[in-house]
Amino acid sequence: MRPQIRRHRLSLLVAVLAFATSCSSEDPSPLEESVRTTPTDADVTVVHNAVIYTVDKATSWAEAFAYDRDGNIIAVGTDDEVFAAAGQDAATIDADGRLVLPGFQDPHVHVPEAGINHGLCLWPAGRPLADYESLARDCAEEQHDTDWVRAAGPSLFGLRDTDELPIDLLDRAIPDRPALILDDLGHAVWTNSLGLEAAGITTDAIDPQGGILHRDADGRLTGLLLEDAQQLVRNAAATDDETNYEALLVALDELARNGVTTISDAGGYWGQNHPAAWSLAEGRGTLTVRAVNSLYVYPDLDVDEQLAEFEARFSDDPEAMLRFNTAKVYIDGILDLGTAALVTPYDVAVDEDYPSGFSYFQPDQLDTYTNELHQLGYRINFHVIGDGAARTALDAIETIDDKPDAIADRRHRLTHVFLVHADDVDRFAELGVVADFQLNPDAVDTGYHRYLTEFIGDRALDLIPTRTLVDANATVTLSSDWDAGPLSPFGTIERSLTRDTNPLPDVETAIALMTINAAYTLGHDNSTGSIEVGKQADYVIVDRNILEIDADKIDAAKIELTVVAGTEVYRRSGFTG
Repeated sequence: MRPQIRRHRLSLLVAVLAFATSCSSEDPSPLEESVRTTPTDADVTVVHNAVIYTVDKATSWAEAFAYDRDGNIIAVGTDDEVFAAAGQDAATIDADGRLVLPGFQDPHVHVPEAGINHGLCLWPAGRPLADYESLARDCAEEQHDTDWVRAAGPSLFGLRDTDELPIDLLDRAIPDRPALILDDLGHAVWTNSLGLEAAGITTDAIDPQGGILHRDADGRLTGLLLEDAQQLVRNAAATDDETNYEALLVALDELARNGVTTISDAGGYWGQNHPAAWSLAEGRGTLTVRAVNSLYVYPDLDVDEQLAEFEARFSDDPEAMLRFNTAKVYIDGILDLGTAALVTPYDVAVDEDYPSGFSYFQPDQLDTYTNELHQLGYRINFHVIGDGAARTALDAIETIDDKPDAIADRRHRLTHVFLVHADDVDRFAELGVVADFQLNPDAVDTGYHRYLTEFIGDRALDLIPTRTLVDANATVTLSSDWDAGPLSPFGTIERSLTRDTNPLPDVETAIALMTINAAYTLGHDNSTGSIEVGKQADYVIVDRNILEIDADKIDAAKIELTVVAGTEVYRRSGFTG
């Protein structure tokens, strides 16, 4: 009997639903509040009467700053100094003594999915297989006019060893349309026979590179597709460009509400038309965030054909709000499914077929992609969970045929990084590789860590070694992995300081990891990430000073105003400025 899995990632739908239900009449949704126009037609705008933490090491604090109509900061200093530089005709934003910070930058989010998943049925996790039959029937009825029935939430790991095949249950409950059921971990889907047919998966199909078509002991397909195999069904169920665009707008408003002014979309599923939604937003003038986005590298596609696709899609204009200059490369899976790649095998294998975890790419294939994508100009965002995966990614970066300083300047990054072997800690700084961590509530819960000791022993007691990498002089960033986790930067900052293991030393460090360090990682620290002359006016006004309050109160902070390149994109109800 397999142990029960503890969820450590939120359902893809939870964040959107939680947001929708939390808005009150006193604090309306960002859809009602957001604007996309500058507050005045003035040539210069001054933010004054503020407590400004600039994240500029030369001058950390200021009272005011001014920027021109193009969003360029032209003065930073005291109120008197800035007004003297701005001129008497300047427009003003009175912060009323509130804290001002550079806009938060999130280098790992799933933006289109956050909007798309808004329309899914949400199912509970951890239920017996039989309980999902009525939920499936209800969902099919609710979505009676759709081409696919779509839901999310079950712990699909628990359905792998059931007496009845999961596919048989879905075939009964949803006999007339294909079904797509997303798991609560983001690494598997459940589908019915029509879903397999739509995805071109036959009974004699073999596992695609990087994926697993789960079968029972007799070799029959169960309808569960793990790791990259899920993309076959996700691609077949992809929504159209206009639907994706409308979903993106919902997600963009949530980003603005949370003070996020720059993101890197980590999905990049071009097989599901996601990049087209971003391009529509840019073309229609509705893009309210700087987007330095990824494109997903499918491990089962022909290498040469996929590299040609990446060459055609590459864009890296530093003046543009939208860029596609990052490649998302999965190395392994996750600890919960036993697919995270480890240096030393699992103490107790979650899946006996993968005693040391699962790899998406063959070594020579990974080296080819790493070298060729680097030569095309791409930054590479490696998904790594296990210490074996981290080592594999670092090894692949070392194979790049380029000068060491050129490799470091590309700022390739490893994201998630649940485990790092002691022998690999110093390699991050030596290679100039960024370590990007997510501190979602369940992931930093010591109860979750103790649970994982059943499978990986004491290795589980030092998960997500943020402080270790900071102390090793690596470039470190914090991101949200939204909508697999909560978006709020304030929640991330609080957890980074209050977690039981590997806490950051102070709030200033946490802010830097989410502003200037993220800007460096995304390659525009020369124009964003701090409030200083010559940079863009990307900033937020906060309702309280998070540098002075207790760390366990930081998550309660609220954004009053979000501005991107001098353009207001969100104003909280009641803030007059």
